[in-house]
Amino acid sequence: MTKHVFFLGMGGIGMSALARHLHSLGHVVGGYDAQPSPLLDALQDEGLWVTHQDDPEVLPPWAREAGPDTLTVVYTPAMPAHLSHLLHFKAQGHVPMKRAQLLGQLTSQKPTLAVAGTHGKTTTSNWLAAMLWEMPDRCHAFLGGIDHSHGTNHLTSPSATWHVVEADEFDRSFHHLHPTHAAITTLDPDHLDVYGTSLALEEAFAQFGQQTREVLLLPMDLEWPHAKDGSGPKLERFALCEAGQAPPADADHLAVLHPEGTMVEFRIGFKEKDGGIHFHARPSMPGKHNAANALVAASLAHHAGASQEVIARVVSEFQGVHRRMDVHLDTPNAVYIDDYAHHPTELRALIDAVKGRWPRRHLTLVFQPHLYSRTRDFMQEFSEVLALADRVLLLPIYPAREAPIPGVDAQWLFDNISTPHKQLCTSDSIFGSLKACPVDVLVTAGAGDIDRLVPKALQHMQGRRN
Repeated sequence: MTKHVFFLGMGGIGMSALARHLHSLGHVVGGYDAQPSPLLDALQDEGLWVTHQDDPEVLPPWAREAGPDTLTVVYTPAMPAHLSHLLHFKAQGHVPMKRAQLLGQLTSQKPTLAVAGTHGKTTTSNWLAAMLWEMPDRCHAFLGGIDHSHGTNHLTSPSATWHVVEADEFDRSFHHLHPTHAAITTLDPDHLDVYGTSLALEEAFAQFGQQTREVLLLPMDLEWPHAKDGSGPKLERFALCEAGQAPPADADHLAVLHPEGTMVEFRIGFKEKDGGIHFHARPSMPGKHNAANALVAASLAHHAGASQEVIARVVSEFQGVHRRMDVHLDTPNAVYIDDYAHHPTELRALIDAVKGRWPRRHLTLVFQPHLYSRTRDFMQEFSEVLALADRVLLLPIYPAREAPIPGVDAQWLFDNISTPHKQLCTSDSIFGSLKACPVDVLVTAGAGDIDRLVPKALQHMQGRRN
């Protein structure tokens, strides 16, 4: 790794964590991103060089004039091939490396805990990092979300040995990782624009699993025919069950849910010779899916040597992650939650958690679909789960990296939602629609730019709380 490093797409959540880490190690770090953001403002305040202009002439001399022997260029696949900065660096002889390659280099042959899965990996990896941060040597953490307690997606300590990483399946990024212990939280079809078929996605996860060196933690109900004649990691299983039910006989880690979410019994590694650890706690984030997230984080933290006292305390006191079941307002007359949910499974878990936490209250859901391909691939599932809300306000599809697909738009999805209490809106008309009807519990959800509505949505709900 050269002394100087330049990031193309530095405003991305994964890219910025790596940029922060290299800066903390003494590297001179700069980067480009087209859109200003609070995250990039924070990086600039921390001493990293930032530009939003796609013009090589604005680059500092250490980046503009450097060759591969003095500058490392890191990019995200979201960057367009015609980007002027990218073309300039290639003309200088650079072969830019992907973000995932850099993460793989930084964690290679080092004690590493990785959290993969199509849902839950951001919350779980942040919860896990919070547990290891309470250990004497703390940890290095590269996270896909902003931890509320620290206000960052990157943690580091001079004495740390363990690394915590979020293992991203998009673009097969996690194939650059060879963690010590890893977990797969869930495995539902997704990113079919990349993989083509569910089978190809499963095979990619299987390869990631085989690259894990010691322990691979899997859901109890996930079929896993990929073990190879005793090679590969030891497999452990985690499961949830309701109080009074017989737990699965083969589970290694268990969370027992007590009525109405009052308490969860955690049994971590209870097949071990010393019995593992056993405690009761109320997870700080509501919902069965978050009980599972806490269980996975606790299991991996136990493998890293965290004590029962630390694990139990952090399960209860974890302050959550930006845009993951993010409760901005909670009063008897007005509740507002924002969430990153953009897949039918995630939306169902979100709605179930909200209804469990605020039962018998009226739920208004504002949803922004993400990607034309995902909307097309899961239209039936989206239409079913959106109908679970008491009222649905649907925004246009956020295209991200995609061109439009003929016939696939918000109107098409809207027409297939069975509830009569629905409305097709735009970002400009949404608050007029909200003012026209009483709103008790408001949820905004999506992975696009819907988060830009959060300040105004909060202000709207604050005005209705009395």
